[in-house]
Amino acid sequence: MRTGIVIGLGETGQPLFEILKEAYPDMLGVDKATPQSPEQVQFMHVCIPYSDDFVDTVLRYQERYSPEVTIIHSTVPIGTTLSIEKSSGCSVVHSPIQGRHNRMKKDLLKYRKWVGGAHYPELEVHLDGAGFKVKYTPFTSTTEKLKLMCLAKYGVSLAFAKYQKKTMGDDYHHSCQWDEDYNLHVGEDLQRPVFDKLTDVIGGHCVTQNTRLLNEQYPNPMLDEVLKYAEESETAPKIWEPCNIYPSAKIGENVSIGAFSEIGHNVVIGDNVRIGAHAFIPEGVIIEDNAWIGPRVTFSNDMYPPSGKDKWQETLICVGARIGAGVCIRPGVVIGAGALIGMGAVVTQDIPAGETWAGIPARRMEKGNDNNNRSQTSVEDFSYMQ
Repeated sequence: MRTGIVIGLGETGQPLFEILKEAYPDMLGVDKATPQSPEQVQFMHVCIPYSDDFVDTVLRYQERYSPEVTIIHSTVPIGTTLSIEKSSGCSVVHSPIQGRHNRMKKDLLKYRKWVGGAHYPELEVHLDGAGFKVKYTPFTSTTEKLKLMCLAKYGVSLAFAKYQKKTMGDDYHHSCQWDEDYNLHVGEDLQRPVFDKLTDVIGGHCVTQNTRLLNEQYPNPMLDEVLKYAEESETAPKIWEPCNIYPSAKIGENVSIGAFSEIGHNVVIGDNVRIGAHAFIPEGVIIEDNAWIGPRVTFSNDMYPPSGKDKWQETLICVGARIGAGVCIRPGVVIGAGALIGMGAVVTQDIPAGETWAGIPARRMEKGNDNNNRSQTSVEDFSYMQ
């Protein structure tokens, strides 16, 4: 009989498998793409993400591998482990994962490995032999609740920090310093969480998903607020600091702006726009939905600087247009929907929708005949450079 198997080799399953494999060389790891053949194992570790068919999936794996004990490491709704145990008639426990994804292997051995359910001495020996520090509790619902509650509590703290940053604006860093000063003079039981490097999301994907699972079983207004902030975060602009973005700029949903970019007064950016690093986009530029602006793209609004704001010209980038790295765009032009501008081009006139232009100054490219139907140019198109 094989010692065990790990089902699911993702962000948590792979490091768990590596730890167990070092202690038990005959451990098997399987994922969706892994060829599977039936054989009996002593321990089956389940690390697949929760979904509507989670229970049925685990039951199928139990039938295939006939484990003596099944260990559910996944974060699941309360009562899931007991449901699997009753349906299968097999021994099933719940042992949630603790740790950060980017250092999961180290954290798995750092924290105690909580196991909820009946105490199986052979499982304790199995986990202890791999280096885990085991902590037992008699009910699977206890560990299921612990994991969901702890993640939701973290989400509540993050949601409040987001609210605090939104309310305080540039003064938010003072709030972090305030809490850091406080933490220097109190015990660990009174420490305040400090989020001095807030991102645009409410924690990792697991925080949002698992807060939602808990809220479905135990509805609570606080959790509603966490999920509200999470939904706002999912569509909020992703701005990679440092950037200089004027407050009057109008930026749509699901926008990404690369570091060291400048977005000027009254610039309008639609939804689902991607802007690379070091882009310069001054007042008068309108970028419609789904456009792609490469790194170091430079727009201008003044044809004969400095001519005065009354002579500035607007530039329009239409829906789905793509502009390659290092392109310079003259003020007052319109780049049509779905147009493609090759890297390093200098755009001096309007570009019709759907066309591909490149060069200095940019000119229309002829369609090639290769299998990928990529745009290419003829020698004549570059005659102006000779």
